[in-house]
Amino acid sequence: MTNQAIATAELIKKSPVLKSFNTFFLSEVLNIKVYDKDDNFIGYIDDIAIDASENIRHPYVSAFIVRRGKNIKSFEYTEFIDYRYDYFELGPEAAELSVKLDSDGEYESDTEILLKRDVLDKQIVDTSGMRLVRVNDIKLTFVKNGIVTIGADIGPTGLMRRLGLSRIYKATAALFNKKIPDQIISWQFVEPIGTSHKNKIKLVVPYAKLSILHPADIADIIEELSVQESTEILKSLDEETAAETLAEIEEQDLQISLIESLGTEKAADILDMMPPDEAADILGDLSEKQAEEILSDMNSQGAEEVRELMSHDEDTAGGLMTTEYISFPENFNVEQALAEFRLIAPNIEMAYYLYIEEKGGYLKGVITLKDLVVARPYQKLTEIMNRKVSYCLLNEHREDVAEKIARYNLLAIPVVDANDVLKGIITFDDVMDTIIEINEELPHFLKGGE
Repeated sequence: MTNQAIATAELIKKSPVLKSFNTFFLSEVLNIKVYDKDDNFIGYIDDIAIDASENIRHPYVSAFIVRRGKNIKSFEYTEFIDYRYDYFELGPEAAELSVKLDSDGEYESDTEILLKRDVLDKQIVDTSGMRLVRVNDIKLTFVKNGIVTIGADIGPTGLMRRLGLSRIYKATAALFNKKIPDQIISWQFVEPIGTSHKNKIKLVVPYAKLSILHPADIADIIEELSVQESTEILKSLDEETAAETLAEIEEQDLQISLIESLGTEKAADILDMMPPDEAADILGDLSEKQAEEILSDMNSQGAEEVRELMSHDEDTAGGLMTTEYISFPENFNVEQALAEFRLIAPNIEMAYYLYIEEKGGYLKGVITLKDLVVARPYQKLTEIMNRKVSYCLLNEHREDVAEKIARYNLLAIPVVDANDVLKGIITFDDVMDTIIEINEELPHFLKGGE
């Protein structure tokens, strides 16, 4: 048997705090005294470091951090060979791991998370339950090649354990015939949010677990965090996910704060991925100088579309519309349109209505995607289009637009200028709140009531 295996076996056998199924909690080893083989006091177990350099479900413990005053040492768990009552003893040839300290003498690492400093008593994201929770304790266990983190204890038993009241707490519950189970979130679903330490952890795949959630769920979580923490998360996401997340945030003030915190270049990258109308809404709430700085860093075509939208009053059709829509020239046939549709549609949110334009961009007709799919390949689009198109003008008020969409049961309505040139479309969701407000204001008998 190797020295490491012997040391591990001895630690498991002799240590009461690690005896139950070879598992233990962080709180059970913190502040335990450490002595060397000659009974010289080394310090206290101050923290446990885990390796965060790889995106694995249950990261390994990389070191036990021992502190004595300002003196910090680091050891592998195999260097602890004995436990007697209230202290650990190091092996006769215990070797310290190299320790990097910051300017304030605090433990620093680019690849490690300290469980007490960075996770305990902090908010984390439970990516299985899509919620923010507070960590009361951390469960670890021995495996063949070391110690791994099992999960975060978010229940009251974790807090009672740290206060030394776990047995009393459970005994009291038993008197009332109640069983209080531990509430452990598997570490594979744990996403630490930042760190209290000024030197941020540089993970190989930062927020990898969080990034697989739906943007609406990420937005819900972000709305409960500080602007600094939220900014850190947005920066870690790819631009497309960050754009979708930003669009899902309901608090307008938070959107603005995040854009301001992201910096001009990053903000431009994210806004480039947003529909022009949503980007215009956000930039419209910034100062003119801030908005122009971001627009200058955006894709030139996208920036031009956003500038056009920002030139209209936000309560008019021009301010509500998006310039992302699908249109075809009047001389196209069905086969040509389908080929073009396959290229364009992946980047367009509303791809159900397809508009037909005359030369010069004049709106001539509309067809639905269903019309296009069921038509014969060589039919001209002008043969299958509907010439009676419901539309609105650039300066029409929001309520008028909402009434038209509701009256004709439309998913979207085109917007034209005074010369009937197609400028954009307004989708149902952009005026849904207004439609609801109008409906609530109608007399009961006009709503179909008895």
